[in-house]
Amino acid sequence: MQNLLHVNDQLGSKDLFVAFKVQLTKDFRQSNFQSDFIDTLEPDYDSIHEKIVHELQQTEKRAAANLMQLLYRVDISESQLKKYLNEHSNENHLMIVAELIIKRVLQKVVIKEYYKKNNNP
Repeated sequence: MQNLLHVNDQLGSKDLFVAFKVQLTKDFRQSNFQSDFIDTLEPDYDSIHEKIVHELQQTEKRAAANLMQLLYRVDISESQLKKYLNEHSNENHLMIVAELIIKRVLQKVVIKEYYKKNNNP
């Protein structure tokens, strides 16, 4: 729970949230997913999670390969996914995948912002 509070705090930062949406859009588009919903996202973890799960459900019905492409694009390894699914076996797998996507995209954005700030004298 504390981890999700930290995620919500980071999403509350306007600059990070804008960068998060840009990165998420890029990852979704390059993985053949619809990304229009991302423009309407609010900086709230639960809302973002719900909308990503919905999009994953829609795409899962059409092409499982797109989901694997998205996971690869976002940089979630198969071993990481399996571990997380095993640890949360009582939850819907798409809810787990959505959580991992949010956390990893946010992590990428935070790292980029950190290096941007520290490499500009």
